[in-house]
Amino acid sequence: MKEKRNKKEIIALGLFILSLVLIATGSTFAFYKYSQQGQTENKLESGTLTLVYDENRKEKNGVSLTNAFPISDTDGKTQTDTGYFEFQIKSEARGASIYYEIYLTKEDSSTFPEYTIKTYLTEVTSGESEIQNPFTKEAVNLYSDLGESAVPSILNQKTTGKTLYQGTVSEQEITKNFRFRMWIDEEANQVRGGQWIHNYKTFSVKVNVYAQNSSIPGPTNPAEICNDSNVNEPKLVDGMIPVYYDYEAQTWKKANAKSSDWYNYCNQEWANAVTIVLDEDGGTKQREEYQKAAPDTPIEMQYINTMWVWIPKYEYDYQALQNLGTTPGEIDVKFIDITRTNETEKDKYKVHPAFTFGEEELTGFWYGKFETSNEEAIYGDNNDSRANNSSLTPIIKPGVPSWRFITLSNIFYASRKMQTEKYKIYGFPNDESYDTHMSKNSEWGAVAYLSQSKYGKKGRDGEEVYINNCNQYITGIAGDTADAEASETTCETNTYETLAGQKASTTGNITGIYDMNGGSWERIMGVLDNGSGKLTTALSGFVEGENGNKIIDKKYYDLYGSSIDTACNGTICYGHALSETSGWYGDYHAYVTSSSPWFNRSGGCFNGTNAGVFGFSYTYGGTYVDGSFRLVLAPIE
Repeated sequence: MKEKRNKKEIIALGLFILSLVLIATGSTFAFYKYSQQGQTENKLESGTLTLVYDENRKEKNGVSLTNAFPISDTDGKTQTDTGYFEFQIKSEARGASIYYEIYLTKEDSSTFPEYTIKTYLTEVTSGESEIQNPFTKEAVNLYSDLGESAVPSILNQKTTGKTLYQGTVSEQEITKNFRFRMWIDEEANQVRGGQWIHNYKTFSVKVNVYAQNSSIPGPTNPAEICNDSNVNEPKLVDGMIPVYYDYEAQTWKKANAKSSDWYNYCNQEWANAVTIVLDEDGGTKQREEYQKAAPDTPIEMQYINTMWVWIPKYEYDYQALQNLGTTPGEIDVKFIDITRTNETEKDKYKVHPAFTFGEEELTGFWYGKFETSNEEAIYGDNNDSRANNSSLTPIIKPGVPSWRFITLSNIFYASRKMQTEKYKIYGFPNDESYDTHMSKNSEWGAVAYLSQSKYGKKGRDGEEVYINNCNQYITGIAGDTADAEASETTCETNTYETLAGQKASTTGNITGIYDMNGGSWERIMGVLDNGSGKLTTALSGFVEGENGNKIIDKKYYDLYGSSIDTACNGTICYGHALSETSGWYGDYHAYVTSSSPWFNRSGGCFNGTNAGVFGFSYTYGGTYVDGSFRLVLAPIE
C-alpha cells in the first residue's frame, strides 16, 4: 500500500491485532489463545523517506496459545513459535531523520483488568535483547504500568495508547526485528466457587507503528495519569437505587445501574445510592415505583431515608505517606479489584485493611453520606435520655440534626437492627448478602485517605475538607473555612447542595461524604486492648458473655495496643488515619487510655481548627451531648 504525503506529515502507520481470549472449561483455569489479524505489510512513502512495517515475519501469520493459564515471567519470556508475534521495521532515509514509535491500543471489548496482563518486547539480532520500560526500568511490565503514548493525541484520536518503543533513523538504512509477547500474570489465579474468576474474559490490543520527521514526545508516566479503570463496580444491595445529582434541576435522579456514567472517580465524582421510605400506610408502592422507574427519574428527598457513598477497594503508597510526616500531602491511591488481595509492590503499597471484613474480602463498602439521624426525631438535644435507645430507626439524610446522647453499645445494636429487624423499612433483603454496622476506625481511615488522594477533595481543589460548624448539629453544613468557629447562620446558608456547602464534602462536590470535619464527634468502633486481648468495656454497655467471650464479633471493631506506634500487632496501624497522618491540618490528636479506651473522630462544630478528618480523641463509651456516629453497609460476596 502506497501513499505520498508532505514530509511533515505522517510517513508510516501500521497495526495488527493481538488478542487474548478465555474460554471456560471444566478445569480450574480456562483456556485462552492469542490470535492476530491484519495486512501482511503496511507501507507508506513520503518523498525520499520510506518506512516499511512488515508484520508477517513468520511462516504462520498468527500467534496462538491454547490450554494455557497464568504463568510466571520466566515462562512468559521464553514462549516460542506461536507464543510470540514477530514484526520488522525497515527504513531507507535520504536527507532527513525518521522518528518512530511502537505503541499498543487496547480494544474496547477487553474485559481483563490491565494489571493482570504482562507485556514483553525484544529486539532480535544474533539473540534477543530486552527493551526496558523507561519508568519501571523493567523489560516485563504489567500493561497498566506502561507509559501513556502521545501518538493518539497527535492523531486526534479519542483512544489512548501504551508506548512499547521509540527509535530514530538518521541518514542510513536500517532493519530491525522485534518480538512481542504477552501473558496472564501468575498472580491472577484466584478461584471462587470452584471456578477461575477470569473465565469468559478477553484482552485484545492493536500494535501500531507511527513515524514522522520531527521528534515524538516521550510517554507520560502512568503514575501521573488519573486512572479509575480498576474501580470496582458499586455493588448494590436489594433495595438500593443508584443516583446522580442533576445540578441544573437541583435534584437527585435515578441512575442507570448497567452503566458506569453515574460515577467518575477521576473527576472526584463518587458513586451514590439511596433507599426509599415505606408508604404512609406501611406499604411499598412508592418504593416499587422508583425501583421500576426509568433512569433519569427525579427522586424527591422526602422519599429517601438513607444515602450512601461507595468506597472502592484500593491500595495506597504507605512508604511515601510515612515520608510526609506531619505535612499533609496527596496520598497515592491505586484501585484494585477483588481478584487481588496482595499489593502490586509489597515494599511500597499496602491493600487498605478496611476491605477485609472478618473472613470476607470486599470489593468495596457503602459509607453513610451524612452523620446518622433517626426517624423518630429524638436527637439527644439537652441530654434527652430518650435518644439512648437502640430501637430508634436510623436514617441518613442532610438537613436534620444528628443522633447524639447514645451509648456505644446502643449505637452498635441500632446499626445491626437495620439488617436483623428493620430491613423492611429500607427495602433491604432478609438475608446475609450484606452487613450493616457502626463504622470502625479503619473504615473511617479508608474514606479519609481516599479524600486526600487525587480521587478526592485533594485532587479537586487541594484544600482541607471544610468544617461543619452548624451549632445546631445539622447534617451536611459547611463553614466558610476549614476551621471556622461555630455559627448559627451557616445552618441555613451553607447547606450541602450549595457551592459553599460542597466544600465540606470529601470530594469538594455533592457526590462526596459530609460531616467528617466537625458536626458532632463521631463514635467509632475502635477500642483499647484491656491487656488480655479483649476490648475494654468502660461504660460502653457491652458486656462479656460466657467464659469471657464478647457478644459482638471481632470483625465489628478494631482492637489497639497501648502505644500509637505499636498499636496493631506490634507495629503502626496502617490505613487507620492515626500515626500515619497524626497532626495533619492541625487536627487534634489524643490516643485512647485505659479509662477512656474508645476512639472519637472528626471533632465537633465548636472545635474550630482542632476538628478535622484526621483528628481523633478518646472517650469512655457512655452518652454525651455531641457524640454521633456513622453507618456502614458492606455487600458480602
